[in-house]
Amino acid sequence: MRINIELNAEKDLVLPIHYSHMVQGFLYKNLRDREYSEFLHQTGFQYGRKRFRLFTFSRLLAPFTLYRNQGIIAFRPPIHLIISSPLEPFITDLAETLITSDWSFLGGTVVGVKSISVEKEISFQDRVQIKMLSPTVAYSTVNVEGNRKRTEYYSPWQTRFQEIARSNLLAKYQVLYGGPPGNHEFKIIPNGTQEQRFKAVINYKGTYIVGYNGIYWLQGSPELIKVAYDTGLGSKNSQGFGCWEVVG
Repeated sequence: MRINIELNAEKDLVLPIHYSHMVQGFLYKNLRDREYSEFLHQTGFQYGRKRFRLFTFSRLLAPFTLYRNQGIIAFRPPIHLIISSPLEPFITDLAETLITSDWSFLGGTVVGVKSISVEKEISFQDRVQIKMLSPTVAYSTVNVEGNRKRTEYYSPWQTRFQEIARSNLLAKYQVLYGGPPGNHEFKIIPNGTQEQRFKAVINYKGTYIVGYNGIYWLQGSPELIKVAYDTGLGSKNSQGFGCWEVVG
């Protein structure tokens, strides 16, 4: 299930350039069911050693001015936010809370909800062209000298990215449906050679995360492509990564 929230404000919405944690907090705070909000935030759905929140969201979509020297970005209302999840209670609770609230805070700015629209369900085939609405991330933790650990990030141009993204989707499918899909195939195919152009480095609460924007092809199991659409492509989806839309 996917919704498009249109936010309004009496003035520009001014946020830090790296604001995804603020949008994430905005979503959790606007869940009326506090126990459910706490469960998603602190625990999530477990599969082996992995935990999934099973939702993703886009960047804020609106005209903006970037003040790089000041470290801030100013969005001009109206502002759109896409939220996607297979968890209907999560989407329903969030939508009902927001639409019945006179106002809410995002950062230090008072915002109101002008409208919420439910996006039409898509019947996926085995190949689709997509555009990232928030960067897609794939990473692993590796051991280095001195028994230390380091996080390595990969790009969609690397085979390791493919392996991690596919494994992530298979695990999320197991959580959602209790068994494996009939077709395990899944590939992400970059549309061109613009690896450095699409690279994005995001500061999430003091941790630097490397993700990739851009346009890609997804190919393989329609079931896994739908899971990628509903929950996000790649890792760290509930932190504002991996949301995409169909193009072409």
